[in-house]
Amino acid sequence: MNILSSQIYQDFKEQGFIVAHLGTDTQVTGIVPVEASAPGTLVFVEHAKYLPAVLDAEVAVIVTTAELAETIKLTNTAAILVAPNVRMAMAYIRQKYADRDVYDSEWGRVHVSAVIHESVQVPSDAVIGPGVVIGARVQLGAGVVIMANSVIEFDAIIGARTVIYPSCVISYDCHIGEDCILKAGCVIGSDGQGFAQDEHFHHHRIPQTGRVVIGNKVVIGSVTTIDRATYTETKVHDGTIIDAQCHLAHNVIIEEDCILVAQTGIAGSSHFGKRVIASGQTGVLDHVYVPDDTMLLHRAGVHSSIKESGIYAYGPAQPFKKYTKNIAIFQRLSEVWSRLKKLEKQVAELSKL
Repeated sequence: MNILSSQIYQDFKEQGFIVAHLGTDTQVTGIVPVEASAPGTLVFVEHAKYLPAVLDAEVAVIVTTAELAETIKLTNTAAILVAPNVRMAMAYIRQKYADRDVYDSEWGRVHVSAVIHESVQVPSDAVIGPGVVIGARVQLGAGVVIMANSVIEFDAIIGARTVIYPSCVISYDCHIGEDCILKAGCVIGSDGQGFAQDEHFHHHRIPQTGRVVIGNKVVIGSVTTIDRATYTETKVHDGTIIDAQCHLAHNVIIEEDCILVAQTGIAGSSHFGKRVIASGQTGVLDHVYVPDDTMLLHRAGVHSSIKESGIYAYGPAQPFKKYTKNIAIFQRLSEVWSRLKKLEKQVAELSKL
């Protein structure tokens, strides 16, 4: 990396991520965390407590808020880039200058070992890695990247600039939107858990013939599975982030901008509203509705639909304030039990009088 602070400002001022360039024009050779501050580096500072160490290190650029910028005495070796939201600035500056370049493949544009059906039109700017298999009538958008050993089955659609990491499976007729990231080992569109049982408890498969539809700018973590619908669509809407090792069963609907953290499991036909956050190991039973702007915490177990947006925790899920009170009591359960037994004994003795 070798770029002027003024160029960084020019690159991001129109989007509003950087709104001012203060001080001299400096040369940036790397982007580092605060603890690695050194001459020539760019650092992001959200809190005043980090400023002394950064200033002592004589960094090249400090990306910070307007309020903190007013407290900094500039030197000839440092520039300040003012950001309304430092973390947003971090996201986009690092994406542009310090991210992995998925188009810089050591294998070339399309590896010779890739198996691509003759009916597929491969965009001129696509990158397809070793061992990739692409089935009949698959539609690939401009700038897609499909890494080693991934499988795209027939009639699937992959939107423009979507990146599919190694060993993913996109099953037949599933739709992936634009600007998505599917991390290694994802399985999109496997059969849902649909079986009938006879009087002997033997299982008989019910065909799962729907699809999975993923919106735009969705990120899906490693080894996450999303099952195809029984008849219609399992759907993940735009902007949702799904962590590693999550499972969405058939007919699940996840609306815009949700966050599902690792090992969250959502059973069939459940529906999350917009901006729902499910922390690690959240479990949701089938046919459950969770309203917009709800947070599910502390391994929440959602056994029935939640009627009012809010913060819920534990299992069965309960309002967070009630949960914290119950946890406090639970930690003293032995003491409470001893006091109860003592009171029962006193009542029994009084009843004899």
